[in-house]
Amino acid sequence: MLSFSSGSKEPAPGSSGQGNSSKMFGSMINCAEAERIERMAEALSMEGAPSWAAPYIKVLAPVVGVTGAGIEAIAPVIVQIGGHCYAIYKQLPSHAITGIWGLGICFFGGRYTVTISAIEAFYVTGGSQTIMCLKDLYEQFDAVRKASALDDKVDDDRDGIADVKQITQRQLAKRKAAIAFRTADPEVLSRALSGVWAGYMGVLAVLKFKFAQTVALAHSIGDSLRPAAAKVFAPALLSVMPAEYRRWVSPIINFGCKLVSGLVAWKIQRTISTVQSGIKGGLIASRAGIALLRARGYFTTPDDKTL
Repeated sequence: MLSFSSGSKEPAPGSSGQGNSSKMFGSMINCAEAERIERMAEALSMEGAPSWAAPYIKVLAPVVGVTGAGIEAIAPVIVQIGGHCYAIYKQLPSHAITGIWGLGICFFGGRYTVTISAIEAFYVTGGSQTIMCLKDLYEQFDAVRKASALDDKVDDDRDGIADVKQITQRQLAKRKAAIAFRTADPEVLSRALSGVWAGYMGVLAVLKFKFAQTVALAHSIGDSLRPAAAKVFAPALLSVMPAEYRRWVSPIINFGCKLVSGLVAWKIQRTISTVQSGIKGGLIASRAGIALLRARGYFTTPDDKTL
């Protein structure tokens, strides 16, 4: 929940009042949550972290606190917006969704080549399963978050101050870790993480294979440009550069050839993708439109009888 007031808090033992997270973003985030995460990060730097990493973790503890509290505040909003969008998606006719997707590919496939290719690869490599895994991960995270929020209100000694505000940083980190281990389901987490990783690797493999030809084309163009570029630009560069810097002429020419060849190869790939996506997206949209008309009784010709 977003908070617009830092409020008054009882400082924990060993603490000098409000943490740095509250001072930095007191009116923008849940200050208590940011301080709690900051304290746990500081505890990690004091116990359990490698000696070389401990100073960095301690310095970055306020940033970790603000980031963690911000994620906890924003994530439910993002999930809620996603839920509303998904509800609208489910209410639309399936042919209408397919038609909208086809129009998007047709008109924007050349400009957003990598994005559309990644989306297509995501669905081809089992995107629906990956979405279910992400949903499982969110449910586990939400369960741990709710259990932690309930624990923040526990006052076993009945002195009017929550127990989590009266323990040391190490005790707080161990207490929250224990809550996470007790609440989360390890089998669900393992299965969900494996599914997300498999989906990511599938998309990565498809994109690498898809754009391998672009890389090969760029390499070929660069090899062809390099001899001519050396004959044209090397004498001019050697004449204007001092003697101690002339050893940089060859790397400069090589880098320039690679840069130009990469831009040319990508331009060619983008042109090919524009033509291909225009044809593919137009076909998808037209077939979806015909199917929608057929479902309403306005069109009776089967697909194999159309163009």
